[in-house]
Amino acid sequence: MASRRHPASLSSRSHAFSVRKVSPACLPEPRLAGRSFPRRSLLVHAAASATLVTLSLVAAPTLHAQTPSAAPTTAGAYPSRPIRFIVPFAAGGVSDILGRSVALKMSEVVGQQWVVENRGGAGGTIGADVVANATPDGYTILLSSLTTQSIAPHMLKKLPYNTLTAFTPVGGVALSPNILSIGSSQPMKSVKDIIAAAKANPGKVIYGSSGQGSIGHLTGEILRAATGVDMTHVPFKSAALAYPDVMGGNITMVFDTLPSAMQHIKSGAVRPVAMLSPKRSPAMPDVPTIAEAGFPEATLNFWSALFGPANMPPAVVQRLNESLNKSLAAPDLRDRLVALGSDPWPTTPQELTTRVREDFERMGKVIKTAGIAPE
Repeated sequence: MASRRHPASLSSRSHAFSVRKVSPACLPEPRLAGRSFPRRSLLVHAAASATLVTLSLVAAPTLHAQTPSAAPTTAGAYPSRPIRFIVPFAAGGVSDILGRSVALKMSEVVGQQWVVENRGGAGGTIGADVVANATPDGYTILLSSLTTQSIAPHMLKKLPYNTLTAFTPVGGVALSPNILSIGSSQPMKSVKDIIAAAKANPGKVIYGSSGQGSIGHLTGEILRAATGVDMTHVPFKSAALAYPDVMGGNITMVFDTLPSAMQHIKSGAVRPVAMLSPKRSPAMPDVPTIAEAGFPEATLNFWSALFGPANMPPAVVQRLNESLNKSLAAPDLRDRLVALGSDPWPTTPQELTTRVREDFERMGKVIKTAGIAPE
């Protein structure tokens, strides 16, 4: 920020003075309001006053520099410096790749660099807490998700923030369908085959997920409630760790997000059975949806979106939302997202707010019905 020159500063001005020496003895005794003052006393007071004025002129710019800058209230003033972009997951994962793809395009669109900072841990809540406590000036933004915003509040006993009030929704980024994949050696070929097997052998159809209360776990619970069959859940520390057990026949199938599952499907390690989304994915258009199998109520998309701290200026939120939607419309970013197994998901801040609340309520009911205990 360019420094302001104090109005009273004379440091950059040149002045010419004509100076004539006058003996103090020649000067009459000063009088103020009819009263006489000793010349020495008046000079002391004058020197003290001059000192105070000088100190005020010097100190004023210093105090101004130490005053925190207020959040911008107009879009024209934003952004004027790089933006800190918190990705609440480890580097190298799908969320990190997604975040860096978005950051690259947003840097181009807004004209300021988006600096990715990985703050992983606790299902994304550690990074989210960083943003929840940041200054709401638009210079700290979070890449969050269904898991962090709508599932974690029901699964963690001690969440350091209120997910519905601690953030300002900016806009959606991507929708990633959940997918049901089965071991290639399994005889079942469709959702109907799996349901028939589960009915014939209650509890013998076993599915894996990325952990207790994860989106994969809840997807399995949603399908179980929709079909009325008894399936057994086996949690893993990550979805990637479930695939060797699926391939080895130790478990029947796995619920995962498409971006995470794509490499295993393309390698032939598992066979995709159904997308748990309202429509087929452009990344795998031959895989039918769960709705096509007769269970539209079992759909659940994983979403990613941008959030800032609560109480961000509306003008800044609007500027960010417009820039984000412009980025998502760009062919290069769109193609990148589809290649990752995601669809661009442009929204307004209001639409994102509604989605967060709807999924918050829905996930809470699923978790309570399934009897999943928070940790």
